[in-house]
Amino acid sequence: MSMQKYEHQVRTSGFCVLPGVIPDDAIPGVRNSILKTTEEAGQKSYFAPSATVAISGLINYNQSFVSYLVEPRLSQLVTSLLDDHYRVSFTTALVNHPSQERGQWHADWPFIQSLGARVVQPYPDAIIHLTCLFMLSNFSPETGATLVIPGSHRRRFNPTGTDEVDSYGSQTDATQISGRAGSVLVMDSRCWHAAAPNPSDLPRVAFAIRFAPWWLNLEVLRPGSFLRRTMVESRGKPDGAVPALPRDVFITLPETVKPLFYHWIERDTAELLEDRCLPQG
Repeated sequence: MSMQKYEHQVRTSGFCVLPGVIPDDAIPGVRNSILKTTEEAGQKSYFAPSATVAISGLINYNQSFVSYLVEPRLSQLVTSLLDDHYRVSFTTALVNHPSQERGQWHADWPFIQSLGARVVQPYPDAIIHLTCLFMLSNFSPETGATLVIPGSHRRRFNPTGTDEVDSYGSQTDATQISGRAGSVLVMDSRCWHAAAPNPSDLPRVAFAIRFAPWWLNLEVLRPGSFLRRTMVESRGKPDGAVPALPRDVFITLPETVKPLFYHWIERDTAELLEDRCLPQG
């Protein structure tokens, strides 16, 4: 299928599945590496069901996947949807274990209405953030593949911002995403989706990379930043956090990947002068 058709799918349905981004012979190594990382540093994410292990700031602990972030077809698709100079907002490992519960319907950041930093409903009809789920296991109903509601990205609200939608209820127009390991689900972050129960006896392994255009302010995600303190912490609101990327990790990244992460490098003391603007006491 042509890249124009993949782009059309994202714009009309809210998502597409791009096959073969990670080569077959590389999948076992990346999958085992991600599993090891989640075993060593697993965390519970804000929306993750009870049997899902998630680790935020994956790039800080594991770089086995980074070359696939600039796979030519994926880069072409993301550029067509976000324009040039896009960058990574989140890197997250996701391991959905057997006996996983059904997750709640939601859209991803920055459209989660309960968070401190969000695009307030009703939000505009524009693609301003992409969620890319890299499949390291086969995705199918038998493995608890992600549930998505086609066309829901065009709605001006989502279940995190209204009591009129049962966030755990069934949706007649929902579909379960299928794809071979190595494929990537590229989804408009406004799209309603949920984790499905995993009826198999094996974990379903993936990692999520989220892309933002150059103009979307990500400072609210940075621990200790002025925006995070004023928009999130001072209001007692929950929100995702993206840890700074150590410089010794950054310098090991391929040159083609570095531009995607430059904004997350640990900041020098001189760059923290904005703290003088913070209210004292």
